[in-house]
Amino acid sequence: MKFVMTEAYDRTDARGPVPAKVAAFYGIRYATLTGGRRFSAPVPVLGDEQLEAGYLTDVPIFPGQGSGLEDVLGRGDAENLQSEEAFFLNVWAPDGADGLPVVVFLHGGAWMSGGGSVQWYNGRHLAAGGLVVVTVNYRLGPIAHLAPPAESGRPTPSRPVQDLLTALQWVQDNIARFGGNPDRVTLAGQSAGGWYAHLLSVLPEARGLFERLALWSMGTRTPRSTALQTRIYEAANRILTPLTTGNAPPLELLQAGERALRTVLPPAPFGHAPAGYLPHVTDNVPPDLLDPIASAKHCSAKAVYARFTAEETGSFFHNVPVLRHADHARVEQWLESLPEGPLPNAVVGDASFQQKSPYEKIVAASSWIQYKATPTALVNAYNVAGKPAQIDEFTYRGAVDGQLSGHCIDLPFQFGTFEEWADAPMMKSCNTDTFDALSTHLIGGLTAFASTQMP
Repeated sequence: MKFVMTEAYDRTDARGPVPAKVAAFYGIRYATLTGGRRFSAPVPVLGDEQLEAGYLTDVPIFPGQGSGLEDVLGRGDAENLQSEEAFFLNVWAPDGADGLPVVVFLHGGAWMSGGGSVQWYNGRHLAAGGLVVVTVNYRLGPIAHLAPPAESGRPTPSRPVQDLLTALQWVQDNIARFGGNPDRVTLAGQSAGGWYAHLLSVLPEARGLFERLALWSMGTRTPRSTALQTRIYEAANRILTPLTTGNAPPLELLQAGERALRTVLPPAPFGHAPAGYLPHVTDNVPPDLLDPIASAKHCSAKAVYARFTAEETGSFFHNVPVLRHADHARVEQWLESLPEGPLPNAVVGDASFQQKSPYEKIVAASSWIQYKATPTALVNAYNVAGKPAQIDEFTYRGAVDGQLSGHCIDLPFQFGTFEEWADAPMMKSCNTDTFDALSTHLIGGLTAFASTQMP
């Protein structure tokens, strides 16, 4: 069987450096559940299986909650149906592609929402610049994180990590059929997807599945302990009784998972963006995942390109009254309570920081702590170890009051998908000239990195 081209784009107005016609292939299945059982390991699909999907939004994604950022991002992730067998990936390739570099993108969504088949991540503009682009669905929310303990007594391996390893192996085995070079694969991830991309870069079993690493607004949460994860699992099962996390209908499982998280996890402290689901320590999620020295030692990527937005936490804090209306005394008290040394002079030591409003100080400090410190330390460690690495900052500010240059504001520009983000409140003030200029810059940078050089 040959894969069926779903859509063909004549991108004479492509937001990439080299306009080209692009072919899209939607809904390619890369795995199934073992025996159809929830929480089971993924089974690779050896033949060619593809949905009849006329549009990207026809491809189901895994069951999950909303992102919590709808008043910033809109609801583009609500267009797709949801399925527990949504092991699909999508491919975009320029006309006549032959041996082109490949970019595999892992979406974000706080480990609980989103999908590689969401319209926001249409890869046609990236592909038009001379790349073969792949987006991937992987398990998230309760069907990823509420598996029962393994009978052996050891933690169940992270199923999303296994999903992504299976998808990357599919790319190695099949991408040449679309004109991509399996030896020139860049693994790119944003937010939770960046966390997984970083994790894969230090796992021995992922070695050889990609060459380069792009980390955008990478999630920097330390893996959850097995003990805490067990408490969440047990709380969800108490809520579901007489059902269990293994047999409850998806909607009931989603609802029980939310209640369990609220029951077990304490409220987020002042100035800290909350987290719901989070992978816990297992055989394929090491406890020292975010340690820069260990990462530099084990990272298999030949080059690393990291990026964060200037005010990441603005997307989470813009509608939190206690933060928006905090006074100077409260903010100074909070800053003084932080552990010794988390904020460098680049954040708090110059005159511009003192001139910020209390809310802007909260955003600046929390953005460093939660989103900037770890990738900066990683990039420094990689360069010391002789591995080329670079970090950039994206500073465009969205239209939502208080969002500033917050989390996810770079995504429309990176993908060039102005139309697909039309309902996003954060994009309401962006005109097409500004969008095209910034988008061409980001797409060109990624193309250069994936091809031959640092952006």
